[in-house]
Amino acid sequence: MTTGALESARDTVTPADAAQFLFAIIDVAKGIDANITERARIAKERDREVAGIHAASKGLRDYLDLVFEERRELHRGFFARLDKAIEDRDPVTIQACVTGIVEVTKHSPLNDIMKLRSVWADPNAAIEI
Repeated sequence: MTTGALESARDTVTPADAAQFLFAIIDVAKGIDANITERARIAKERDREVAGIHAASKGLRDYLDLVFEERRELHRGFFARLDKAIEDRDPVTIQACVTGIVEVTKHSPLNDIMKLRSVWADPNAAIEI
């Protein structure tokens, strides 16, 4: 702005105009502050949700590791018995081992989780520990 334009603005701007300009600046600053506060709240909520996902993921991994470890040992036992039954030509034990392997593989460890989830969702369910 040139010197002449500044002098012209001083002559036309009233104290009330200056107060309005100040209030406009304050309103914009408040809006910026509110946006920053809202972003911080959203970031905090996001971080909490992500932490919950990580905790749930770890819990599920631990559960599946445990279940599949147990199943691995169960399967190994069935297959060892099956090999022995085949070697011994024992049809009854062969049938029992095959049936056992099939039954174990039909059951998904996630079925237990789904059952537990439905119990947790039922407010009238009694949970025994």
